[in-house]
Amino acid sequence: VSQSRYYDLRYYYIKDKPKEATDAVIFFMMDVSGSMTTNIKYIARSFYFLLYQFLKHKYEHIEIVFLAHTTEAEEVDEERFFKRVASGGTHISSAPKLAMEIIEKRYHPSSWNIYAFHCTDGDNWEEDNVAAFDAMRQLAGYCQLLCYSEIVIESERPGWQTDKTSKLWDNLSKIEGGNLKLALLGNVQDIWPTFRRLFGGLPDV
Repeated sequence: VSQSRYYDLRYYYIKDKPKEATDAVIFFMMDVSGSMTTNIKYIARSFYFLLYQFLKHKYEHIEIVFLAHTTEAEEVDEERFFKRVASGGTHISSAPKLAMEIIEKRYHPSSWNIYAFHCTDGDNWEEDNVAAFDAMRQLAGYCQLLCYSEIVIESERPGWQTDKTSKLWDNLSKIEGGNLKLALLGNVQDIWPTFRRLFGGLPDV
């Protein structure tokens, strides 16, 4: 994605109307379990960078909350968010649950415009899929936009994995719309068209 695209974004708009408040918070949530490779994290970081560059020109005051998770989520700084190397399984539900706890304590929806973006490779533990679905649906109710993103690099997919998207993705796709949107990324070239689809009103550049 070219740098010029980032700088031009301030002149465009998001179709849905924000609250009167000039404050916004962005929750960047990411799976940092053992299956999240360096290449997947690079795509996630590029996606988050574009999102931040766009939203920071829309609000007078913007804050970012970084939530990293394996089976448990924690709030971390930016360096730990992108550089943390973890092992073990994945409970995606832990991230939206923690986001809602933080919103209730620090970012009341009546005063803040809330955006949340989650990136994962989709390799969630089966036992957590129902909880993750429910948590994502609940979090969407707080947000101007909640985007659940799966990053699937074909060359890195395990041979036994035949489905391109996860069961959680399939379930969320049934309720996608309004404040809840899904994104599937395979490389950095997918970021810009995905971004345009999420926000709308952005011309080809």
